[in-house]
Amino acid sequence: MAPNEDTTKQMMDLFTNPLFKIGFFDFFLKMQAEGIDAARKFWFSYADKNPMVPNASEMYERMIDFYITLGFVPRVKYEDSVKENKNLKAENKFLREAMQELQKGLFSELGEQGRQMWDRTIDKQLELNKEIARNFFEVFRQIKVGSG
Repeated sequence: MAPNEDTTKQMMDLFTNPLFKIGFFDFFLKMQAEGIDAARKFWFSYADKNPMVPNASEMYERMIDFYITLGFVPRVKYEDSVKENKNLKAENKFLREAMQELQKGLFSELGEQGRQMWDRTIDKQLELNKEIARNFFEVFRQIKVGSG
């Protein structure tokens, strides 16, 4: 038989073995609950106790690789990630709201300062216009008094 056929036959033999099926289910539950390292320790202790399942260690290592490749994570790690994600969303919401409040306060303060500056500028401009008008009328009065 070719090497590929040997591997396929070994896999088929493993999957038809009831001890392997039971062990695989336990292995998978352990992997989901506690992680890959715990499952690996469980399997190696199980394989030592049950030498009737040949080449099972290789098969489990391949399954671990497959599990990792697909991006599966243990349930505990997933739940921790979900919890952390919720916490981060809450913190982001708080920070976003705090920044909006700061921006509103800053914009209103700057707006008020701008309005006050505008009012002062307009008042100064009016005073200058009155001064120019007084000076203009004073010049005309002097010209009229001087010519008359």
